[in-house]
This record gives sequence, structure tokens and C-alpha cells, in this order.
Amino acid sequence: MTTEVARNSRGVILYHEDDGVLELRWFPSTAGMTDDDFKETLKLYASQAELATRPFLLIDATESVHAFGDGVGESRDREIISPYTVAGTSKFAFLVPEGFADAMEAGGQPIVDVPATFPTALFTDRLHALEWFRGG
Repeated sequence: MTTEVARNSRGVILYHEDDGVLELRWFPSTAGMTDDDFKETLKLYASQAELATRPFLLIDATESVHAFGDGVGESRDREIISPYTVAGTSKFAFLVPEGFADAMEAGGQPIVDVPATFPTALFTDRLHALEWFRGG
């Protein structure tokens, strides 16, 4: 069962109960998004992750067209990773457009992106991400 738990003009947050996956699905409206809009949406996602233990986090970035400015990565490390850890995240996946060089389907590997304590992997196929979450 899938439940919408939050949304704004830039994306929707869905909880896929059967798979234990909390998903942020970016909208094409990210084309006009500012870095502050991006951070605000990630904070919303992190707050939903903290509400209950979410072992698997997924961000569908296939429709996202936002180009990050300076300091966004550092802000993510300071303000977002901790709530993911508190939520008990065991794996984090990004769904990226076809042809993405570091995707698992193209030979990429999961990495632990410090300060995170959980592995993160990129996928071009949603089913592959779900299989990875399940231990495949």
C-alpha cells in the first residue's frame, strides 16, 4: 500500500508500506526551484523520515532539473543526514535518468557518503532499487 504523507510544489513524499520505503518524487517544476526551495523540500522529507523508522529512503530524481549552487552539499551534510540516521535508515537510493554514468546498472557501486552511516546507490530502474533494498 502506498500513502502520500506530504507534498509541496516541488515534489511529493510517498510511503510504500509493503516495502518499507519512504520516497521523495521530484516534480518537473524543479526547473524553477531555488537552492532554498531544494533545502526546504529535503527538510520536509527528512522530517517525514524521522516520524517513524524508515529503513529505506528513495529519491526519484528522474524529473528533477535543478542545478545546485555552492554550499548545498555542505548544508545537506549538516542539516539532513542526521535525521536520516535518527530514522534508522539502512539504505538510500536515488532513481536517476537512463544513461547516468554512476548508476548501478552501468557498473556503479554503493558508497557510504560520510557523514552518512548507510550506503547510497544510484539506479536507473526502480525495480533494481527495490531489489537492492531487499538485499538482492
